[in-house]
Amino acid sequence: MIARINLTLIGMLFFVSIASAQSKMLTGQKHVIFVDIPKNWLQAKSDQLPFFIKPDEKNVSDDTYMYVYGLDYQSSPDLNGWIKGDADDAMNRHPGLKVDTIPIVLNTLGDNGYLTGRYKLITYSHPSHKKEAILVIECKYTIATAVLATSNDEEFQKYFPAFKELVKTIRVSGAKVEIEK
Repeated sequence: MIARINLTLIGMLFFVSIASAQSKMLTGQKHVIFVDIPKNWLQAKSDQLPFFIKPDEKNVSDDTYMYVYGLDYQSSPDLNGWIKGDADDAMNRHPGLKVDTIPIVLNTLGDNGYLTGRYKLITYSHPSHKKEAILVIECKYTIATAVLATSNDEEFQKYFPAFKELVKTIRVSGAKVEIEK
């Protein structure tokens, strides 16, 4: 079986920088995501995530990583509904979890026909001191997420600038994947 990916770039030009960052392309049934690996981070192995990176440092906690992922839907997903469902699930699994938002402006995530221009950066602060930042991006048929997870607030403060560097490089567009027999 040969898989053919027909990418429909909707109203968006992609400029891939080869100066210092390594660019990656992630595809789903209805989306394509381009993202650059931040400086001093390396692609790591994950059985469940196609884009999973860790700091290029010794003695980094297993709880410290970033990933980018896209979830496709049959109909248009709702940003706030998705965030509420994710936060409710996380709070049920981790009693005492605190959820907050961080204001962020990302010019690369404006409405382009596939992106809706709606996105939000939320944080989860766990009672165990683990801390996460999750950028949730609403698209026509996809919710794209970029996640920074750290073992504590000190690591969060240390690695959050690299997370901001990563999210500024994210480009999302529509795609159509067809399977030919």
